Amino acid sequence: MRNGGHGEIDMHLQPSGFIGAAMAVQGIKDATVVLHGQNGCRKGLLSSQTLMTRTDEKDGRFYNSDNAIPYSNVRPEDYYQNTLKKLEDVMEHVDSEDYSLKVIMVSPGISLIGDDCKRISLKDKATMVLNTDNLPKDAPSGFDQCLCDIMSEMETGEGERIENGVNIIGLSIMHKDWASYSHELTHFLKDAGFKIVCILGTGCTVQEMRDSVRAEYNIIIDPLYSQMTSELYEERFGVTPISIGECPIGFDNIEKLMMKIGKVTGIMPEHGIRMIDKSKKRAYEGITVSDRSVKGMTFSIEAPVTTTEPLRRFLVESFGMVECDDDPDYLFAPGNIAILKQHAGRCRKGIDIGFPSSGRSAFLKQPIMGLEGVMYILDGLFN
Repeated sequence: MRNGGHGEIDMHLQPSGFIGAAMAVQGIKDATVVLHGQNGCRKGLLSSQTLMTRTDEKDGRFYNSDNAIPYSNVRPEDYYQNTLKKLEDVMEHVDSEDYSLKVIMVSPGISLIGDDCKRISLKDKATMVLNTDNLPKDAPSGFDQCLCDIMSEMETGEGERIENGVNIIGLSIMHKDWASYSHELTHFLKDAGFKIVCILGTGCTVQEMRDSVRAEYNIIIDPLYSQMTSELYEERFGVTPISIGECPIGFDNIEKLMMKIGKVTGIMPEHGIRMIDKSKKRAYEGITVSDRSVKGMTFSIEAPVTTTEPLRRFLVESFGMVECDDDPDYLFAPGNIAILKQHAGRCRKGIDIGFPSSGRSAFLKQPIMGLEGVMYILDGLFN
């Protein structure tokens, strides 16, 4: 299957804009989604607990045993009584917890009833209602719109511009091993003298989000996850975007992002550039001693275009691999799809490159972006 954008993937296996929006909130350390709906609607959001674990014990009446997302747990009989009362009950409990931001999301079924959730949010300035009826269909755009809506409503205050302050946007907890890539990039930026203000929607706090409007630059990782948000920051807050239009996958794009940061800011991430050279040497040595060759082998990629294009170039230009549509040697796809198609014999090897993936705990670094991402791709190809 040839892939150039979200619409060409097996959509029945792809997360929706509703899930993308929820993941944006769950990626904020001191924020939570409050789901107004049935338990079944909540189950699709439980992967947030794997992507960014919350370990505090919660009241099982509102969270279940996984401690992930509080929900109103509307049952069939509630439709004939008062579904809004169920939301009021869970909000009363959540208000007693230590959240700086609570985002009410209404499930599609409940939205047909027309509960006045806005009335509940007006009782507390730390609560907002996300308009789920107008969310885009795909997860990246849902993530983007949710953060854009939050930043549009958030009281950010005033203050001086933070000199050499940068935000990292367009990185989500849905990106494969986001924590490892975030650690790598922020290390390079700090070494160059930048101040990391906020990694928006990906391990940040609400206060960091408020401070983020005073940063000088937004470094955009995946444009599909940040188009609306980037425009908001630039137009309303005067934050300059830095983007290469794709994800930093493969040596060329990693270096391209480093050079773009240096060109726009006047501060070159020298350490990051040196590490690219070291990683190239490490890759060359590993491939040289390998008894395998992937030249002429076939591959297919199922991912959004911002991932597909740089990965395709890396495989073709660096290794002489050949893209094909059917039954490739290697299938790069979200983990669940990679596993299913490998077991079905539709590829020789499936390589997990993103969400939705298996629920296994990850102890090793396995990002697809950045220098560690290159090593992960090589390990999948040669081992």
